[in-house]
Amino acid sequence: MNRARDPLAEACGSVALVLALNKPVYPLYVWFLAESAFPISLLTALSMPFYIAVWWLARRGKSFLARLGMVAVGTADTIFIAFILGGESGTLIFLFACIMLAGMGFHAREVWLSRALIGLIFVLFVALYGRIGAPVRPVTPDDMQTLDYLNTTGAAALAAFIALRFFRSRAEAVTPPA
Repeated sequence: MNRARDPLAEACGSVALVLALNKPVYPLYVWFLAESAFPISLLTALSMPFYIAVWWLARRGKSFLARLGMVAVGTADTIFIAFILGGESGTLIFLFACIMLAGMGFHAREVWLSRALIGLIFVLFVALYGRIGAPVRPVTPDDMQTLDYLNTTGAAALAAFIALRFFRSRAEAVTPPA
């Protein structure tokens, strides 16, 4: 198969793979740092197959599906986990990484889709911030504060990875496939 290389899809695939590989590790962090949240943190691994699917799409040359899938899976996963871990867990901060993906993961000819996704994710953040209740299972106040720190630093690390990975993709960019 002779498919045109798409550095943006490759970057989305890299992000998806990093997130998929992190899914089984996150509950271990929680177990050591915020033990009362450990049982519900296991639910965060449910989205791992979706990230693997995005990575697979990127590897198979399904550029548009991989790029759109990365934004959609990331956004849905973030909102799902926010409802599981509760509004005070800091999980919604990961929506900023989703906004970055929506802004950086599309070609110039897809600007309106990119803008629509950015707007949608922003509206979701504004609509949900401060309105998500308690976690599905009680978490101690100290552990909730630890979760907030863990998720905030995790989102910052993800944003840094996205910025570095997409910068390289832009530098390597070839004429995007039609």
